[in-house]
Amino acid sequence: MNWKLIVSLSGFGLAMGIASVLGFTRGVEGVLWLVIGLICAVWIARTALAKHFLHGFMVGLIGGAIAPLVQVIFFSTYLSNNPETTEQFAQIPAGLSMRSFILVSTPIIGILSGVVLGLLAWAASKIIKPAANKGLSNRY
Repeated sequence: MNWKLIVSLSGFGLAMGIASVLGFTRGVEGVLWLVIGLICAVWIARTALAKHFLHGFMVGLIGGAIAPLVQVIFFSTYLSNNPETTEQFAQIPAGLSMRSFILVSTPIIGILSGVVLGLLAWAASKIIKPAANKGLSNRY
């Protein structure tokens, strides 16, 4: 496993979390995640020589979990910059706060993101061959 690659690409999750807290992703978050997923899949296909699904899964798991955690940490700022979120959370079960709901959902979001990105990375590896061996070994 290339942990440097995984941690680097997981930074997109942190960037998306910060962008969502600041209200920059309103209305386009799904499209941004798709673009990020495609970029990561291609990057993994070009960089990792093996285990493309696992690399993608780990990037998606970590990145997909970081974004909602950032939202929870900066929850009041997130709500003030995303007023429509309060309306969306009106349907959560009674007795469960919005912040708690996000925390409970975080592992599910991470796993789903991991599976999707893993599949994208696997598919990209079937189309895109790794870059010329520039100091990479088969252990990745």
